[in-house]
Amino acid sequence: MQRLLLSLLALLAATLGKAQIDVFTAADFEPGEPCDTARYIVYYDLRMVEDTVNAPDIAVKETMRLELGGRVSLFYSQMEYQSDSVNAVVMKNGGNSYSGGGQVKWRLYKNYPEEGKTALLERFGMDRFVCTEDYAAPLWQPVADSSTVILGYRCSLATATYKGRTWYAWYAEDIPFDAGPWKLGGLPGLILRAYDAPRHYVFDAVGMSEVAPPAPIYYKGGKYEAVSRKQLEGIRRRYFADPVGYITNNPNVRVQIRDEQGNELANPKNEPYNSIEVE
Repeated sequence: MQRLLLSLLALLAATLGKAQIDVFTAADFEPGEPCDTARYIVYYDLRMVEDTVNAPDIAVKETMRLELGGRVSLFYSQMEYQSDSVNAVVMKNGGNSYSGGGQVKWRLYKNYPEEGKTALLERFGMDRFVCTEDYAAPLWQPVADSSTVILGYRCSLATATYKGRTWYAWYAEDIPFDAGPWKLGGLPGLILRAYDAPRHYVFDAVGMSEVAPPAPIYYKGGKYEAVSRKQLEGIRRRYFADPVGYITNNPNVRVQIRDEQGNELANPKNEPYNSIEVE
């Protein structure tokens, strides 16, 4: 039987009205397969509104990291990166107290498994999924006479309708990378700030560093179940409608959610979520 590691984390329960449930399997602590070599890392602060109806002014905050290789890029949570690192050491040393990751559970690879493809990895309970699609960059329109400075770089503004949202992106031509947060790219410079029209998703670059010495970019989806984007959205809806019910469909899992004082909480139902892709 596959070893199951369960960590329950109450994350900002009073503010967000929800608990973050991490379910780990032994496979989660495997490094994965090297798919490129990271040469630069760009860090972004992400603000995302999950409940656009009842709490449109409350945003989840997460630091994200963009690993840039010669061909492949990887965009995911900095907390997930730290959790991977800590848990790998704990497991290697025979420990059993595991660190939960961030609130953003997906990982996005561009130009993998081949040039012109994206691979989106997500996990729900003990299930692991990968959605591989053809990649097409947004069709940007430059905004005339736009200019701002971000991280000391002069940036210009462009806008596009992409994956059901209207996006605005500030890019720095002095950083000649066709890259940016999430699937955003296709501009003559690195995107340092991006947001959709209602600002449900806002990415702000807060730092950039060269990786010295260069380190591998690891692909962790080799054993994940392949699904289409439509199938993945259906799975996402089922999970957020009843997270505990989804998880406990596995007979080897029992979940109890408690607050910081140890009081048992009711199982969350119909949790709000706001997919970044809406078409």
